[in-house]
Amino acid sequence: MSHYTEFGAKARMIMLQKNIKMKDVAQEIGVSVTYISEIFKGTRPGEKQKPLIAKMLGMVSEEGELR
Repeated sequence: MSHYTEFGAKARMIMLQKNIKMKDVAQEIGVSVTYISEIFKGTRPGEKQKPLIAKMLGMVSEEGELR
């Protein structure tokens, strides 16, 4: 997963562990699969979507920070 950002790589690993597909993430937050992929690769900032993705995948600590 070297073409992903650190956030994207962590998200993908969690998705693989939990058997969550990119289309599931896209549907949950209301964007396209392509947009999710671009966020993971760093070609789109996804400032509004990253916190939603992190929350959905359980990447947020109790302090509200991404882990």
